[in-house]
Amino acid sequence: MASVLLGISRQIPESMLWIRQALNKKVIKKGGGETKVRQEFDVKRVIKYLRTKIQLPESDEVNVRQFSHGQSNPTYILRWPNRSLVVRKQPSGSLLRGAHDVTREYRLATLLRPLDVPAPNALVLCEDTDIIDTKFWCYDYVEGRHFKDAYLGETNNLSDREAIYISAAKCAATLHSAKLETTALQYALGRGPDEPLKLGNYLARQVRTWQKQYQSADAKLGESTSQYVLDHCIALSEKIDNYKDQVDERQVPCIAHGDLRCDNMIFDTENRVVALLDWELATSGHPVSDLSYLAMPYFIPPLPAGPMSGFAGLELKRHGLPSLETLIHEYTKSLNTDNETLRDVVDRALPHFELFAAVGYWRLASIVRGVYARAKAGNASAANAALVGSLASSLVNISRDLASRPPSQKFQRRNYSTRSSRSNVDELAKSVEAFIREEILPIEAELLEKSYSSSQEERWKPYPKLDQLKAKAKAAGLWNLFFLQKEEDSITSSPYQLANEQYPGGGLSRLIDYACICEITGMSLLAPEVFNCSAPDTGNMEVLAAFGTDAQKKQWLKPLLAGEIRSCFAMTEPAVASSDPTNLEASITDDGDDYLIINGTKHWTSGAMDPRCKIAIFMGKAQGSTVPSDAPPHRRHSMVLVPMELATVQRPLRVFGFDDAPHGHAQVLFDNIRIPKSEAMLYGHGRGFDIAQARLGPGRVHHCMRAIGACERALELTKHRIATRTAFGKPISHHGSIQHDIANARIDIDQARLLVQSCAAVIDEKGNKEARKQIAMIKVAVPRMACRVLDSLMQMWGGLGLSTDTPLAHFYAQARVLRQADGPDEVHLATIAKIELGRDSRSNKKG
Repeated sequence: MASVLLGISRQIPESMLWIRQALNKKVIKKGGGETKVRQEFDVKRVIKYLRTKIQLPESDEVNVRQFSHGQSNPTYILRWPNRSLVVRKQPSGSLLRGAHDVTREYRLATLLRPLDVPAPNALVLCEDTDIIDTKFWCYDYVEGRHFKDAYLGETNNLSDREAIYISAAKCAATLHSAKLETTALQYALGRGPDEPLKLGNYLARQVRTWQKQYQSADAKLGESTSQYVLDHCIALSEKIDNYKDQVDERQVPCIAHGDLRCDNMIFDTENRVVALLDWELATSGHPVSDLSYLAMPYFIPPLPAGPMSGFAGLELKRHGLPSLETLIHEYTKSLNTDNETLRDVVDRALPHFELFAAVGYWRLASIVRGVYARAKAGNASAANAALVGSLASSLVNISRDLASRPPSQKFQRRNYSTRSSRSNVDELAKSVEAFIREEILPIEAELLEKSYSSSQEERWKPYPKLDQLKAKAKAAGLWNLFFLQKEEDSITSSPYQLANEQYPGGGLSRLIDYACICEITGMSLLAPEVFNCSAPDTGNMEVLAAFGTDAQKKQWLKPLLAGEIRSCFAMTEPAVASSDPTNLEASITDDGDDYLIINGTKHWTSGAMDPRCKIAIFMGKAQGSTVPSDAPPHRRHSMVLVPMELATVQRPLRVFGFDDAPHGHAQVLFDNIRIPKSEAMLYGHGRGFDIAQARLGPGRVHHCMRAIGACERALELTKHRIATRTAFGKPISHHGSIQHDIANARIDIDQARLLVQSCAAVIDEKGNKEARKQIAMIKVAVPRMACRVLDSLMQMWGGLGLSTDTPLAHFYAQARVLRQADGPDEVHLATIAKIELGRDSRSNKKG
């Protein structure tokens, strides 16, 4: 293991130097399971008391040992030849307020054991401090295997390690699924019948509680809590408040164990959890908090302090450890399927898994700070308390790092029910196609002609007939189909499951399923808007759902989902090469603590010409003290919400003569616009590129599948035309060159479709980051294919193919735009090459 530690330390960046220093220190050996009693008590007096409560062996020959692991309540085993008991007491001396509550442990074990939770079999609670100098409780000793480090180094069987972690996750799911009566839970947590449970805001409560504990420990040490630690508490609280609706659990009374780790469990020889121990921190709380606590080893490298150690940086499969995604999946799969509220609470929180882990590490930092204070005072329960306690500052650093990360959809639940089965997706696809053919295509030419030839005043007004079609689609349930739902409705789950009861989606749960629908909507230039699935609204709604505050969602996401307003995305600038977005010069400047000043000119701002466009997502360079001038290039830009009534639309822009009225593409001036920071800021200063990458992944799949749908429609129209017209004495369809072009079109379209479906599947399973190469590949391949295919099909139409009498010319214009929009081909080719060459470089090094 020492060689593993040394290897890992070399891989850790300089920014985490404190971890490298810890790894390069001498590795400390873990202690054995039991040791001699360090905190003495009158054993005979305890046994005499216990005999008045329970039946014990008559012999006075009892062996007493103290467990060597654990930093909390001193725990002892009392062994007779034919029986063993565990006594668990509070530490002696002065304690932090509310800590080490053995009464709570006893009551919870009594409550939960009948509910199939593997709590220990509680026997006696003694609150008489004359027996021992503190309260204590007693339970039956549980035979089994106990692992004192997260790596599970005590077992050499690699298959055991994965099974142990999966059993631990399933144990957590059993605990959180337990059906609890409120009155019983109140009693177990030490509350009276008229004293309400603390439901909701668990993370915020945890930050406050452990800040008080940290400061109390510092006070016992005669020190003042550093400003660095206090600033972290503030930042952590602010981030929790930003995502309050997604990380809150008030709808479900659930027990959070508070210290759910493998070293607080006993496993049998089949790797099943037979006892879950150490309940002193348990309270009503958020289930994902426990799950993230169990997963904390995934975020820290192997370190020299037992339970504080982890396995970040290790090749998990080679060490027999499950991936974090597998651990989460096994947990969610084991939750009570009848408790929809519980599952919804978990689903909403999972994208913020690293935020929960950040709070877990903050709690652990506070705990070990208290351990350190007790070690200095001489009443710590473990021999290595001083060493463990000294790690508090390192744990705060880990918490800060985790808290700085954006929400990640890779942790989203994977489901296995049949609601969104292949047959159901096929049925939805048939319904969408039927609606397009029966409702949209018959009036498509009429509405497009208004866009091409109406007066300037009329053509920028929304079309009443289109609004009527939107109402029909909404009534038919063909609405917001892009907005993926967190329900039991798919074989796997997309990381873009953002819909919920308050902001409902269209019934799909995987990007690959929506890709099928998206292709069909590409048949018509009007269809995406009819189903409320048109860009840039789709991407903007996903951004608001993933990064917006409650107030921002209520003000903007809700009417966008209802189709009451439209939006635009202001990124590209005329003054710089926007293909490199770090060049963007538009500014977002702090004006005091509460306001922002927005300045800049944007162009190709699609949708800005529409009178229904009420909100813009604006990307600009952050100015002021919030983002340092020497910040990395991809940490200098922010995204904000700017009401369009404050901006100036200067002029429409045309693509090959098409201005796409009434939607339009505009040049927009943002001139010294002053807006409240709380209303405008998305996710925080310097996070613009994080948001952009989250937005662009599914958006590129949408664009590409619509382009494929346009090619299918063009091919369908062309096949009919060439079969009904003759040239040079035979039907056009009988000419060899035409047949070759038709065959090549079919090959190209089907190849492109498979490439996009493959990309969508990777995004569903692993998220944008892992699909970076696939996203770049489709963004190059599909627009090229569409331009090539549409060009060959237009050629078969003669002059008519170049006119607006068919949709082909407009399809071609849109396909050509895609070679520039969301990044030109050259940028994506560079991305693909870097990934490929990086892979080859790694392979050569290994060889």
